[in-house]
Amino acid sequence: MNRTIVISSSVLLAAAIVAACKSNPPPVNVSVGAQDAGAPPDEAGVITAPPAEDAGGPVAPPFFTGEDAGGAAPAPALTEQAMDVAIDALLATASAKSAPKMSETGQPGRQTMKEGDHLVMMVTLEPNKCYTIIGTSLPGTVTQLDIKLYGPPFYNVEAGQSGANDKALPVLAPGAKALCPISPIALPYKLDAVATKGAGRVGVKVYSRAK
Repeated sequence: MNRTIVISSSVLLAAAIVAACKSNPPPVNVSVGAQDAGAPPDEAGVITAPPAEDAGGPVAPPFFTGEDAGGAAPAPALTEQAMDVAIDALLATASAKSAPKMSETGQPGRQTMKEGDHLVMMVTLEPNKCYTIIGTSLPGTVTQLDIKLYGPPFYNVEAGQSGANDKALPVLAPGAKALCPISPIALPYKLDAVATKGAGRVGVKVYSRAK
């Protein structure tokens, strides 16, 4: 009977060892960064770093480079007000020579003209005064501007005109040749400026002095 107990104990001990071996699986060796020989590169657990930035630095957004607008924006064109200021400066320089000791009279004539266009304005000439009329345009625009003055009542009789060679700076009755009406009363005259050649913004002013 003692032999039977010893054999039973041995069998139980062997069974316990086998159960213990099954409940504790062998440790797995993990190698960091190592690639599983049986898996493709993308599944091997290797982390791939994102591509480095261009060595030249970050790329500017399109609203800084102008790429979204098709390149650099064109320079804005001059406004009529800015052109009038420039024309007034040219007229002031011309009047110092062609209308000495005279001052501006009435409102200036201003118009953006195509070739062949007319700038027509009425001007009142008073007795005991003398007048000079000057016109001009910005350089490279109207290259031939002609001024004529027509008297009442039908404005079909020419009372004066600018010089044929005045080009873009016409002067009617300059300096000592100033126009001095003989009428005892003030009368309206028709001023007609023609853009004979070229196109652009034009300005015309009337200057006067005491007779």
